[in-house]
Amino acid sequence: MMTLRPRRGPLRCLLLGAVALCVAATGHAGSWQKNVALGGFNNVHIYTPDSSSAIGDGKALLIVLHGCVQPIDNYLTANLEDAAEEFGMVVAVPEAMNKAGYSCWSYWEGTRSRTAGDYKNLINLANTMSADTSRGIDSDQVYIAGLSSGASFANTTACLAPDVFAGMGISAGPSIGTSSNGALGPCETADVASRCNAYAGSYGSHFATQIASIAHGDADTTVNQCYNEQNANGMAGVYGVGQLAGTNTISDGSRTAEETLWADGRVSMLWLNGVDHSWSGGEGASGGYISSAGINYARYLGQHFRDHNKRVDRNRGPVVSNVEISTSGDRILVSGTATDTEGSVVDVTATFTGNGDSSVSGGVDSNGFFP
Repeated sequence: MMTLRPRRGPLRCLLLGAVALCVAATGHAGSWQKNVALGGFNNVHIYTPDSSSAIGDGKALLIVLHGCVQPIDNYLTANLEDAAEEFGMVVAVPEAMNKAGYSCWSYWEGTRSRTAGDYKNLINLANTMSADTSRGIDSDQVYIAGLSSGASFANTTACLAPDVFAGMGISAGPSIGTSSNGALGPCETADVASRCNAYAGSYGSHFATQIASIAHGDADTTVNQCYNEQNANGMAGVYGVGQLAGTNTISDGSRTAEETLWADGRVSMLWLNGVDHSWSGGEGASGGYISSAGINYARYLGQHFRDHNKRVDRNRGPVVSNVEISTSGDRILVSGTATDTEGSVVDVTATFTGNGDSSVSGGVDSNGFFP
């Protein structure tokens, strides 16, 4: 048996453990499972991609909450699969169990607690799915998002359980703790930071590694657009980060959004150009309260979460590839490529086990090749 151990250059001089050389099997293409009973919900649509996240260990999980009068079937045509496959995210879309009027998530009534109603169910859903080893979900990459009442409920849930949810995506959501009248009427002022911190209680330390994306369609005439800035500033207050100067234009084909960022990517605020009171699904999206006019917001979330997640260990270590083994007389010749995206590799040690263990080291050239 032979194992290879690449060693990093001067800036990171540590010797990693054995690197196994194996061939990855090709799995089945991603697919939807519909109406799954899980985590306290009777109906959850789950999309499992063939890919894994580019960071951390395994797949990410994005839980998406529907809006009022919006069946979860509508999200089957919202292009969530594109985001799932590109960013290695399992997507779960649960139907609220404890609905308020108009089939809304009941963000304005009842007890806001980790052990109450659908808040409890969402935490259970996230924990149950990430604990299921067959799903391959990285518990450091669990996120929650939603539209309208689902956005407010997602925001509240992420504040209640910042230990569970590494990030949130809040689209056209009235601020947490506001009344039902605040959704359709004049803007209701809310101290989002104070309320979010109060909901977290003893779990507040986990805000140090949570991130948030806040979005609103610039053509939304249903939920007051004031909540976009109020929510973004509120979550920035929770995290203690300052707003960066300027804006960025996010393009998805001909569709665009205007992005404002806070320090270290902890908060982003989007104006979804051309989007009304709908989930922004991108080109080809369809269904009630699903818009094809704007960018694919799920894809934006996948990239933003991948780029700014504060919980995963991004130190993935050196990678050995293109290994060739041959013999010449009584010698075994080993060659290949050793690269490290976070540094340089200075040498590779090959260890042979069997009838007496032995090791041999060789240098690595500037292209990562070792003879």
